[in-house]
Amino acid sequence: MRSFSKLGLGAITVTTMATTTFPFIVASVLAAQLLEEFDIGRAQVGFLVTATGLVGALASPALGRLTDRLGGVKSTTWTLLAGVVSLAALAVSPTYAVLVTAAVLTGIPNGWGNPATNALIVDNVASGARGVVTGVKQSGVQVGTFLGGLFLPIFTVWWNWRVAVLIFLAMPLAGLVGMIGRRDVDHHESRGTMLVTGKLPTTVAWIAVYGFVSGLASSAIIGFLPLFAVEDQLWSKTAAGSIIAAVGLTGIFSRILWSRVSERFVGHGRTLRILSWMTTVTGVTLALASMGVLPSWVLVPAAFLLGGGAVAWNAVGMLAVMEISPPGLVGKGTGSVLFGFLLGVAIGPPLMGYSVDVLSTYTPGWLTAAGLMATSALIAYRVPDGRDLPVQERS
Repeated sequence: MRSFSKLGLGAITVTTMATTTFPFIVASVLAAQLLEEFDIGRAQVGFLVTATGLVGALASPALGRLTDRLGGVKSTTWTLLAGVVSLAALAVSPTYAVLVTAAVLTGIPNGWGNPATNALIVDNVASGARGVVTGVKQSGVQVGTFLGGLFLPIFTVWWNWRVAVLIFLAMPLAGLVGMIGRRDVDHHESRGTMLVTGKLPTTVAWIAVYGFVSGLASSAIIGFLPLFAVEDQLWSKTAAGSIIAAVGLTGIFSRILWSRVSERFVGHGRTLRILSWMTTVTGVTLALASMGVLPSWVLVPAAFLLGGGAVAWNAVGMLAVMEISPPGLVGKGTGSVLFGFLLGVAIGPPLMGYSVDVLSTYTPGWLTAAGLMATSALIAYRVPDGRDLPVQERS
């Protein structure tokens, strides 16, 4: 017995993932407004991402184990509830200190979203047929990115940034409506024992390392790309927001496509290497634009490469974790990988902001991001292709 159809599963997981990662989009797209209203520096804007990412990273292993005990339905419901509370707190924060506190709260749903939704997929979709639904699920992040990049600047012009954020509470509220009447399936008390005795394969650790390095670079790029467009390339704030919308739109399709390609044709390790090299090109392109070597319009193809590259890694990585984690340990495996990724996400933006504040140029930051993505491509050689996993890694 399964609780969700594939269509229903796709809708719920997309909504959940869009909700849990939306605070990153708020900090990125509304960076200029936050700088002005709270009279803060770029590094302090980046610290908002740090607060969300670091709390999510630290909490994700425990939340992953909790998911294995509770089941996907209960965990997803609690994730959506936490999303409502934390996003509302973000929108009504009167001071920067309160804003940071709200960002800390957003780390809870951020760290819980992937374990919860992965558990839903494992309970409702057979192994070998999870590629597309995992890609659809992970594309929820990009759905939120696209909608936030497109509409947050518009709503801010019509009203203000606080109202703009409050409007997006519709996402978690719609998800909660969709969870009404759902029950966990295939949930047994034996899961608790498996958590004590089960061991994760070493490939999960390498995926976590890859996620850390990739998250470090990609979060720096996504977090400061709109501000770079405004400050360095002299774009309007609305046009700069559309750059993030372009990343989001590309990411929606790339996550679905690459997860399918990885599962059926190319394999996980090889796919991760391709995604890393694509985003390495993004970093180099942005660096050349900041030096005046390339014209401003190259930000558009750079955004498409980012959306088609590093943004899609999460779908491939989560698919690999679901395939190789022993039964009952999907939440734990997801939490471990998410810890690495979110730790990178937490560190990248403030370092990028500090670099720009001190050096008054974006060039070193973009070049460093490119170097980190090239490094992640090398790390991906430690991640075998799905069909080549050793027997002990599948058991």
